[in-house]
Amino acid sequence: MFKKSLLFLLVLIAMFAGLSSISSATASKIPSNYSFDGTKTFGPVPYYANTKSQKAYIWNMAQTKRIHNLKNYPNTVWMVSKAFVKPVKGKNEVYYNLYSAYNKKIRGIAWYGYFQKSIIKLPVLFDSQQAYLNDLKTNKALKLTRMVAKLFPNSKINLDLSKSLYLSKDRNKSLLANFTNTKFISFNTFDARYQRMAPSKAINYIEQRLNKLGYDQNKRSSLSNYNIGLDIVGNAESYEKLSELKQATQYQYPMSKPGFQDMINYRSCAIVLAIPKNNAD
Repeated sequence: MFKKSLLFLLVLIAMFAGLSSISSATASKIPSNYSFDGTKTFGPVPYYANTKSQKAYIWNMAQTKRIHNLKNYPNTVWMVSKAFVKPVKGKNEVYYNLYSAYNKKIRGIAWYGYFQKSIIKLPVLFDSQQAYLNDLKTNKALKLTRMVAKLFPNSKINLDLSKSLYLSKDRNKSLLANFTNTKFISFNTFDARYQRMAPSKAINYIEQRLNKLGYDQNKRSSLSNYNIGLDIVGNAESYEKLSELKQATQYQYPMSKPGFQDMINYRSCAIVLAIPKNNAD
């Protein structure tokens, strides 16, 4: 009986030692001198809340009062302008100075663990149609892209067409070789306005522009023999190089280091429509 008790005690000691080492390893991942100041680099970094907690709060700037609960902002993009380290119960924790991308009056301080970067992997990084469609379906940062696709309910999304919007004309030749009746729709100068809007507002603005360009609801619905490619990027980091994507996803908090900078580095709004040659009349 004594041997079993002793064995049990040793197991417990080993478990606590293991938990302690995990805790220390977690703490050591965040340097005590870490900081980020988007006002001195390329501006704030976009984030989404990824917590299911009902008590995930944003505090006032002095961190003395809770002023917002993230459960009330499930679809908000938060712009992290600064980040800093604060020791909490013997561990380094990162806190964000942030504000709503859609209303700068909603701002404060919040713990970094409540958030994830708003990141888009651009079509040029996908090797298969299915992988692209899966990402389009699940990536929260692509909400507006999904909404724009629904404006063309009978047109199938095509990876090659989406890739063509990011490449030069010469590099597009092979991608577009299997299509005919290609139509490019570019919104040009209004990009900056739509990307600052909430998707629920931006989609109305985009639809109005499409209507003015001759693509009203009836026209869009009639394009059943067309495939569609989409280039819709708003409040998100977006990457066409795998090395940069890996850097961005390696750290949960924003980073600025030699050769890499978290930032909103791409803005665009363009659509391409084309008929696959094997479907052409």
